[in-house]
Amino acid sequence: MQRKHKKITNSNHIRQIMSTTINMLLNDEMDSQTANSIATLCSTMLKVLRASNLEERIKRLEELEGSKQPSGSPVTSDIRNMIKELKN
Repeated sequence: MQRKHKKITNSNHIRQIMSTTINMLLNDEMDSQTANSIATLCSTMLKVLRASNLEERIKRLEELEGSKQPSGSPVTSDIRNMIKELKN
């Protein structure tokens, strides 16, 4: 029987996963290597969610702003650099 897993779409889902993982680890229901792997995946997923959120916000702002500022403006460049850092 294959388990169905919920999609991780926000930071609250990550919080729930980490809470469950910590409790399972403390109750000796999970080994530390598995818990560490889950924590690493959650950390990566949180970065992806944050970057995705920033990209969506930038897109909406650019759509609202129209062509008032060139795409290479300092503000837009700074935000895009922040997104690249989050992805790494």
